[in-house]
Amino acid sequence: MTIRRTLPRRSAGFTLMELIVTVTILGILASIAAPSFREMMVDQRVKSASFDMTAALILARSEALKQNGRVTLTPSSGTTEWANGWTATGPDGATIGTQGAYATGITIAGPTSIVYTRSGRASSATTVTLQVGNSAAGSTVSPRCISVGVTGQPKSVKGSC
Repeated sequence: MTIRRTLPRRSAGFTLMELIVTVTILGILASIAAPSFREMMVDQRVKSASFDMTAALILARSEALKQNGRVTLTPSSGTTEWANGWTATGPDGATIGTQGAYATGITIAGPTSIVYTRSGRASSATTVTLQVGNSAAGSTVSPRCISVGVTGQPKSVKGSC
């Protein structure tokens, strides 16, 4: 006959104290990371709006060449605030493309319209600029400047116009 000796079983898992310390450390790290994450998200929104505007300008230019007529890009609000969306219309008045309004915080300021001639050039004799920015108070996100020269080719750069 053999005698088996039973050892006390060790429980698996975390103690309450270990859990509290871990959650506290995670909370501290999250509070440090949250402000920079918010700024990164705002910066991405500004970049995205800038890309959308540049893509719309390229589309309008190519359609002016393709349809051999004037294509006009105008803000939906009828003012110089493009963040409420815009519409591209062809030489026959048909809508080529539209963009809906952006979420709050994005601003796009520019002229009342941008017109491309049938040669793909901008009808304005000077460079037209649109500034894409953020209206949140205390934000450190840099705006983006989109310029359309006489050749009609849009160019987006980081910084104010």
